[in-house]
Amino acid sequence: MFKALRGCVAALAAAGFAGSALAQTYGLATLPPGALMHALSSVVAKTVQDHSKLQIRVQGFGGDAGVLDAVANKNSDFFALEVTEAAAAYHGRDYWKDKKRPSLRAVVTLFAFQTALFVRKDSPIQSISDLKGKRVPSGWAQQTGVQQLMLATLATGGLKYDDVVSLPVVNVVRAADDFKAGKLDVFYFAVGAPKVQEVHAAVSGVRMLPYPHTPQALEAVQAIRPEYYFTEVKPAPHIVGLDQPLQVLTFDFVVGAGTHVPDEVVYQFVKAVHPNKKDLAAGHPNFNRYDADNAAKPQPTLPHHPGAIKFFKEAGIWRG
Repeated sequence: MFKALRGCVAALAAAGFAGSALAQTYGLATLPPGALMHALSSVVAKTVQDHSKLQIRVQGFGGDAGVLDAVANKNSDFFALEVTEAAAAYHGRDYWKDKKRPSLRAVVTLFAFQTALFVRKDSPIQSISDLKGKRVPSGWAQQTGVQQLMLATLATGGLKYDDVVSLPVVNVVRAADDFKAGKLDVFYFAVGAPKVQEVHAAVSGVRMLPYPHTPQALEAVQAIRPEYYFTEVKPAPHIVGLDQPLQVLTFDFVVGAGTHVPDEVVYQFVKAVHPNKKDLAAGHPNFNRYDADNAAKPQPTLPHHPGAIKFFKEAGIWRG
């Protein structure tokens, strides 16, 4: 009888812990306002709150280093970012050498995140190889992952940073502002981001540069980070600077979490996101690319959180 009573008390205590955990507010760290990931994160947060008891607060940071450090240091809980930089932090590669962040975990893969270079509409620059000798953003003091993206981008045109005029910037938003002010010949941003629309209006039009869609170009970008690939972007009302389909550099946009986040919280987060594409797409058209069956996509360079794995197994889509 005592054993049964003790078991009942333990079950009630566990239920009480789960209830209190779900009632807390959790941070979702991402890039600053103006960046596409911030807009997308706000949609994810609203969807989770509409379909669970979780309260999610979006936290904007100056760059991916701040985002990942916030989660690793338990100052935030979830992160919305590209998988390649999170994996680099987990393994201690590139910028993260000797600064490994082993507590980072993948939670859910949302969709293929497309990025590109933009020039003024009337610019003589027609290809990435034309950037030789031009003013190109570099450094990326806060947004460390863009350094690798730019190295990969230049490589597709047979270029390195030594071949261009490198001007230091802190993140993509500030680089876009420098371009708008006439300090740069090109800027790098996510396809469909509000900031690109702002710059487009300010400079009387921008134009997206195409990536060469060749085996050599793919080999060049994957030599820098194996998670990179190319996808086609097509004209759409929310995409400026594009009047025909083009190939762009792509990587997976994921939500991740720290190992300090309880399994049940992550489980409920994924449960709220997974079946609700309609709500996600209503919040931003980029979520039309979200595939619920691919939400559990294996990320070989970043392990999944146990709470996410539990949900994906129940949903019958876990492929780990």
